[in-house]
Amino acid sequence: MKVRQYENIEGVQLPQKLFILCPKSCKVKQYIDNTDCIEFSKDLPPYEIDHGGIARRKYSVSVYRIKNDGEFFRCALEYAQPLKTLLALKENGKISSSEMYIERESFIKNLALMLKDHKNSFEVCELVEFDDEMEELHEIFSNLPSVQEFKCKTVE
Repeated sequence: MKVRQYENIEGVQLPQKLFILCPKSCKVKQYIDNTDCIEFSKDLPPYEIDHGGIARRKYSVSVYRIKNDGEFFRCALEYAQPLKTLLALKENGKISSSEMYIERESFIKNLALMLKDHKNSFEVCELVEFDDEMEELHEIFSNLPSVQEFKCKTVE
């Protein structure tokens, strides 16, 4: 997979990572929360690759502003879309809640292994697991080592 890295878009420094959100409930919202602490900023330029039997499949990633320690931090975010399928299976009675959680853990484990095995993917993608029923998404980012490291680099 050819990965495009975005460092400086219109004068805004961005971490060279895509944060893939993996909520515990498997609820994949249509839009990432638009609250006082998270807001849509812009879409990165789309890119095309031949993937999954589809020629010139278009990928688009959105950048969000996240309030972190009183300051806004911009980063590229998206949900792990396959989690929607697990939730739909549970809601349709095809699997139990415990089976959904087991399959979620298996998906995340396998995705992490694939990212590590595929060239530099793990360096530009970070899985963000969180309990969306107990934690606010913007609070998760204040505890991510990669976010803290990026913020320290941009201050120096």
